[in-house]
Amino acid sequence: MIINKLQLHNFGVYASDNTFVFNSEKPVVLIGGMNGRGKTTFLEAILLALYGKNSFAVQESIHGAYGKYLKAHTNIADGTNESFVELEFSIEEDGKNNIYTVNRSWNTNVKNIKDKVTVKKNGNDDSFLAQNWTMFVESILPSALANFYFFDGEKIAELAESDTSIQMKSSIKALLGINVIDLLENDITRIIKKMDTEQTDSYNGSYIEELRRIKDEKADILKQIDDDIVELEKKLSRTNKKIDKKTEEFNAKGGQIASQSQELFSERIKLNSEINKIQETYLELAAGELPLLMVEDLLSSIKDKSETERENKSMSVAVRKINQMFKEYSYKTQQSSDEISQFIKYLKKQAKKKQTKSVFDLSENGYIQLSVLLSNQLENTQNSYNSSKVNEQKIMKRINEIDNYLSVDIDEKAIARLYKRIGELQNERMDIEIQIEAKKKQRITANGECQKATTEFNRCVDKAIASMERGDDVQRIHRYALKAQQLAARYKIELQRSKISNLADTMTKCYKKILGKKNLIDRIEMDAETLDYHYIDVNGNEVMKSGLSAGEKQLMVIAMLWALAECSNKMLPVIIDTPLARLDSLHRKALIERYFPNASSQTVILSTDSEIDSNYYNIIKPFVSNEFTLVYDENEKRSYVRTGYFEEEQA
Repeated sequence: MIINKLQLHNFGVYASDNTFVFNSEKPVVLIGGMNGRGKTTFLEAILLALYGKNSFAVQESIHGAYGKYLKAHTNIADGTNESFVELEFSIEEDGKNNIYTVNRSWNTNVKNIKDKVTVKKNGNDDSFLAQNWTMFVESILPSALANFYFFDGEKIAELAESDTSIQMKSSIKALLGINVIDLLENDITRIIKKMDTEQTDSYNGSYIEELRRIKDEKADILKQIDDDIVELEKKLSRTNKKIDKKTEEFNAKGGQIASQSQELFSERIKLNSEINKIQETYLELAAGELPLLMVEDLLSSIKDKSETERENKSMSVAVRKINQMFKEYSYKTQQSSDEISQFIKYLKKQAKKKQTKSVFDLSENGYIQLSVLLSNQLENTQNSYNSSKVNEQKIMKRINEIDNYLSVDIDEKAIARLYKRIGELQNERMDIEIQIEAKKKQRITANGECQKATTEFNRCVDKAIASMERGDDVQRIHRYALKAQQLAARYKIELQRSKISNLADTMTKCYKKILGKKNLIDRIEMDAETLDYHYIDVNGNEVMKSGLSAGEKQLMVIAMLWALAECSNKMLPVIIDTPLARLDSLHRKALIERYFPNASSQTVILSTDSEIDSNYYNIIKPFVSNEFTLVYDENEKRSYVRTGYFEEEQA
């Protein structure tokens, strides 16, 4: 696995977009930054992109819940409250280099902050990987082993001063596959506890009979409520039929009309008012263009004749004008043209031939009014009249219906008696419906109690039967479970003994590589039962950890992490945050010369200028493929990425 690119958007001290792009020409990537500039944030971003809430950085944070962690790491400088981390890496799979891009984004504007994961494989969106990313990343680099590849100097210092931690032992077990035995032992322990519980439980007949009595009593109560509901529903049905019958009789005697008579009178008055308005509309139409509909054909004829008259008049005017202009032309130019003169005579002749007697002689305004009248006014007038006529017919039909209703002979006393009886039946129906609703609520409670009593009775009966049937089986299972537990414990120790020797040898080799000289420690051994480390000198005597210097202790921890990474057989990048902070110059040089260039095919070092200074930089430079410096802007209160490693300081 090789990291190609890391993009941070509003994450931690990094505001807006910040991108790290790596190449893999050489094994070391050097990222420099003073304290508080974002080195640890870089490491946390990679862990977050890969593992989300399963990241050990999240689990060890002081924020507790995952949503609080995301909110605490969101940079709000731009006011969007949106953030994401995006990691692109390459993996060699089946002889092919596949590129994966995982993007984890979130927004702190919502109440319940959750991250959204999107994944691309070779540039294409992959929804299956996005939904199953946790399973996929665990197959690449299990979160239990992440501590072997991603760690910081402070943790190294803590591990150096303490015995092998529980977390480290759990990681070692996961690496060696021994944690499966721990799971087996836990399962066996649960079985033993379950057997002990079943063995101590007692079920007597009197208790079961008491449960049976309670169950039957609750069932009887439920049945009585169901019977009451059935009777009430029958009574409600009979009452509804009586109401329907009385309502039909009430309507037959004109009761509905009597109750609506005032409304009918009001409606008739309103309709008469509408009829009057329609009559007024008729008068307005009659006073306007409506009568002209009777002579529409005559009006069309007048229009046609007027158009002819207008053409003749225009022709005469044009001929006179042309003749006048020809005379003026001849007079001014002293020229005469027989052809033009003949043409003018021709025009006069044609105008005289077409000239007819003027009958109407309409003015320009009169002609326009006639044209408008024929084009749309008459049609609109007729449509208005037809619409009013249709509306009038509808209104008159409704007036006739109302008159028929009001003309019915009504027995008001009989109607009053029927109305009173209908009211009584409706009140009776309301009372029945209230009783049914109350019974249904009682049934919900009674049914719950009945179900609870039945479940408890069945549970106790089943356990009593199972207890009687199993008898000696409980003892036998308990005995075999204890034996299995003992065997698993012995097997775990033997399995650890068979696997830890290789891990201890690898750690010894890594430690000697780092130190690069003969020293007090000849070999490292591991306790097969406790997984604690023991340091042995050339004489075979154990060297106590307290006898090592602080630098030697830290190198020992780094050697342990290096050995664990090598034994995992996973080609993964190593990321180390401030690894030299507490080391002296001798041990720093040992790490720089022997560990960093060989730790992995890609080793990312996050360092201050006092750790890898100009001298150490010159030593490691031949192995460096990329260099970055994290620069803090005091005005904007943010860090940004600059290529080169502390170039200004080195200059």
